[in-house]
Amino acid sequence: MPKTILHDAHKEHLLVLVDLGRTTGKGHRFTCDGCRCPGAGPRYRCSGCDFDLHELCATAPGTASFSFHGQHPLAFEPEVADYGPCRRCDICDTAIRGIHYRCRPCGFDVHPVCTQLPGTTVSPLHPEHLVMLTAGAPKGCKRCGADCGVWRYGCGLCELNLHPRCLLGTDQTPLNIPNSN
Repeated sequence: MPKTILHDAHKEHLLVLVDLGRTTGKGHRFTCDGCRCPGAGPRYRCSGCDFDLHELCATAPGTASFSFHGQHPLAFEPEVADYGPCRRCDICDTAIRGIHYRCRPCGFDVHPVCTQLPGTTVSPLHPEHLVMLTAGAPKGCKRCGADCGVWRYGCGLCELNLHPRCLLGTDQTPLNIPNSN
């Protein structure tokens, strides 16, 4: 990855790749000015303007694939177009407020960081078994109690369900979910 880039989202200055770690200190967490999702760890930053982009958002290709939506390629959308009153990420079920990927034929929307979610992982809320990203009818989340939408991490043995955003039992961004491989 290049150490500095010029990005269309912040044409005024170069963005510098920095990694302040993934610890819980105040300076380590940020909100991506591209997708508006929380982040920690590597990012492209303009310190003078307090502008941050997830590394993935800064280097997002024009099209992407997502293993759980293989029907069509996903097109990079640099901003939210007027597709309705409240567009939500079809994976984490949070608002789309900035750059994202969209399947134009299906209307499937996803944050760039959510395209990186692993198919299986371990959660500190359920360390006994792997949990798998699956789709199905809404069911209650073990962490927050609200119904998980279509997509959730589940343990088939225990009938446990977790929102992708609740998986770790912390406020970490989905990009920080460890892969079980």
